Amino acid sequence: MNRTCTILLLSLISFFCQGQVSNVGEQTISYIDHARERPIKTQIWYPTTDQDVKETALPFVLTPTIQNATFINKKYPLIVLSHGTGGNRLSLAWLAIELAKNGYMVLSPDHWGNTLDHKIPEYFVRYWERPLDLSFLLSSFLQDERFTNYVDSNRIGTIGFSLGGYTALVLAGIQLDCELLKRNALSEQGHKEFIVPELGDLTALLTRIPCTEIPTTLKDSRFKVHIALAPALGLGLLEQKYQKMPPVLIIGAHDDQIAPIETNAIRYSNVIGGSKFVKLPRNTRHYIFLNEGNPQLQKEASTYYQDDRSIDRKLIHQQIATEIIHYLANHLR
Repeated sequence: MNRTCTILLLSLISFFCQGQVSNVGEQTISYIDHARERPIKTQIWYPTTDQDVKETALPFVLTPTIQNATFINKKYPLIVLSHGTGGNRLSLAWLAIELAKNGYMVLSPDHWGNTLDHKIPEYFVRYWERPLDLSFLLSSFLQDERFTNYVDSNRIGTIGFSLGGYTALVLAGIQLDCELLKRNALSEQGHKEFIVPELGDLTALLTRIPCTEIPTTLKDSRFKVHIALAPALGLGLLEQKYQKMPPVLIIGAHDDQIAPIETNAIRYSNVIGGSKFVKLPRNTRHYIFLNEGNPQLQKEASTYYQDDRSIDRKLIHQQIATEIIHYLANHLR
C-alpha cells in the first residue's frame, strides 16, 4: 500500500471512530397509512447514554443495543432505510447500529406485502409503494411529539438496498418508465434479474403492472442525501441525464447476479450527474449488504448469509459503513 492510500485509510478510520457514542437505543413503533391501507411497522435506532445493554436474540452478529432506551436531549440528523425485496425492517440492522453509534437517528420500516414473513406476490412488483411508504413515514415521524425534540428536520437522508436502492434513488427524482420495465422484463436479461430467491419468477407479475396507478413523480425534497446499495430496476431506466440532483452515492457488489451492476448500479450512476459510484471488491455478491448471520443461519440460509471464501462480510461492512458515514458527513450538513 502506497503512502497516500495509507494516509487516506488512517484518516477514514480516525473519522469513523470520532464522535461515536458508547451505546445504541432501539425501539419499535407503528403507523398506519389509511389512504393506502398500509401498516408501517418501523424500527428506530438512536444514540443513548443508557447502560442496560443486552445481546440480540436474532440470528445475526450485531452490536448489542438497549431496548426502549432514553433519548439524549439533542437533535440528530435522521436516516430512513429501505430494505430489499422479501426482507424486513431489521435487514440492515448492522448499518443502522453503526449510524446510531456515529450520531444519527435511524428509521427502518417494513414494506408491507414485500417482507420475509408477509409475502403478497402482487406487492413484490408494486415498486412505487415503497417511496410512498418512506414519505408517509417521514411525515408521521416528524409530527410525532414523542420524537420531535430529537430530530434535525433539515438533515434527513435515505439509504436503501436492492429494491430499497431504487426507492432511495426515486425519492431523489429518478423516474422509471413503467412500460419499458415491462418490456424488458420479457428479455433474456429481464428473465435473469426478475427471478428472485424470495418468490421465484416475477416476470408475469411485472407484465401486469397497472402503470396508470403510478404517480407522475415520487420525489421527496425533504430527503437531502440518497444512498443506494445494489439498486435494482435499472432495466426501467431511460437513458436521460439528471443534472440537478441532490447528493447521490451508489455502492455496487462486483459479482452481483441479482441486480448486476452493469444494468443497475452503473446505469443509475451514469444518468445521475454528480453521483459517486463505489464498486466493492471482486467476489462480493448481492446479499453482502445484509446482516452477518450466525453460523446456524449461514447453514440454513446460505444464499443470503454465506459469502465466497475470499470474502469477510464483517470487513466489507466496515468498508461500506466508513464510505457511507464519510459521505453523509460531507453532504448532510
